[in-house]
Amino acid sequence: MSEELHKLQRIGAQKIYEKTHIPIQHIHEILQGNFSSLSRVQFLGFLSIIEREYNEDLSQHKAFGISYFDEIDKESSASLSISPEEKRSKKPLYLGIAVLLFSLVLIMKYTLYTPKVQEKKVDNTLIEDVKKNIEPKIAILKEENQTQESNASVFVPSVKEEPKATIEKSFKIITKSKVWFGYIDILTNKKRDKIFKGEFDLDPNKEWLLLFGHGYIDMYINGKIIKFSSRNNIRFEYKDGEIRAINKSEFKKLNRGRSW
Repeated sequence: MSEELHKLQRIGAQKIYEKTHIPIQHIHEILQGNFSSLSRVQFLGFLSIIEREYNEDLSQHKAFGISYFDEIDKESSASLSISPEEKRSKKPLYLGIAVLLFSLVLIMKYTLYTPKVQEKKVDNTLIEDVKKNIEPKIAILKEENQTQESNASVFVPSVKEEPKATIEKSFKIITKSKVWFGYIDILTNKKRDKIFKGEFDLDPNKEWLLLFGHGYIDMYINGKIIKFSSRNNIRFEYKDGEIRAINKSEFKKLNRGRSW
């Protein structure tokens, strides 16, 4: 163990948390060399903050952590397997042949068995008699249609609907003290984290999982302010313009079984 790391252990995780606002359980894990609940990005980010705040060189501990994550990546790569290519099904070929044969049978049936139409001489006298009876009735129907069209042409004024007021969506996080903040796009499972103080905007049209190192924060959602006050880690689900506080087990369930 390096002298620099030993010095930080004497300072204690609580005081390091108060100065850096890194989650206290992660400080314990970094000081003890247990990185199982950390990602590579988190480990390197937290370690750089501690180095900067305490002016300590932790390059030896950083190298140890990187070798740990390299080993994890190798194990993950080794577990991947390629499934054999499935044989192409011949069902579509057989189905096409059946359809073709069925079509040929139908064509032959109608070609061979369609009876010839015998020509018949039409009596023109009968046609003239029918026309004389029908034409007056057609004239009456035309007159009735014109009358209905005239009545239907009455002007009916249109009613213009008044535009409805819309509220612009917004999602802003404000903190007066430095806080570690992790946020995950639920749809893509893309995760990011940062330590910030002041204001931070998120896309209000997406669904988010949020994790904070402490709970001294305010949220402005669609013009409404929600205040929180807690020294512990807090977690949220943001969906359809609504924010919901959740516990660690709910967070893991929504994050595909991972605590971060």
